[in-house]
Amino acid sequence: MSTAEGPLRIESLCDAGQGGVAARQAGLPTTIRQVHRAVLRAFLATGQAPHRDDLGLPEGIDPAEAFRRLDEVDLVHLDDGRVAVAYPFSGVPTGHVVRLAGAAPVHAMCAIDALGIPLMTGRDGAIESADPNDGRPIRVERRGATWSWSPETTVVLLAQTRGCGPAADCLCPTITFHPKQERAEEYLRSCPELTGLVLDQAQAVEIAYCSFGPLLAGAPGLDAASSGTEVLT
Repeated sequence: MSTAEGPLRIESLCDAGQGGVAARQAGLPTTIRQVHRAVLRAFLATGQAPHRDDLGLPEGIDPAEAFRRLDEVDLVHLDDGRVAVAYPFSGVPTGHVVRLAGAAPVHAMCAIDALGIPLMTGRDGAIESADPNDGRPIRVERRGATWSWSPETTVVLLAQTRGCGPAADCLCPTITFHPKQERAEEYLRSCPELTGLVLDQAQAVEIAYCSFGPLLAGAPGLDAASSGTEVLT
């Protein structure tokens, strides 16, 4: 898979060189990368999905062409001009709420995306999610290089449907937190339309870092991203 074609899939998330989010951004022209970063910063600034016309893009950038290209590589998708998807952010409420220190809460597209938001920004934060089996709460916190997980046996199911299309449709809804490995495996077996694997905490954080850590590297007001995979239970 090239860095600019085809939908995001499990393989591209597990191998940063196969076309994950960071690789796709890196393969874009500088002006398109600027637009992508402007979208991500807007989510962080307000906690809300920005409208294309409110981004204050530099002169010389054609917004229509920029968003056409971002849509083509499955990085940003609009709904009537407003951003609906900009991995790791969702423009609508999801089951994954991320509360960064000193910022408005934001919604993440999936469990991996939720882990990626503190890593992308270099900020401490907390993730509030739930077991898709029974709705029981799951909470993950990042403080510096340390992650704490409740329940302490929490894992991430990285799964996808067999259909083709944007990751928002075929991948994100099935990348979920589970309270322990056995529950994640049980959930996967109960959904024959899914293929996937269960990630331990360190694996999940590493994939999140590779996918999202570089996206805003060097942006003003953000700390350098670090994978920070030390686990505190």
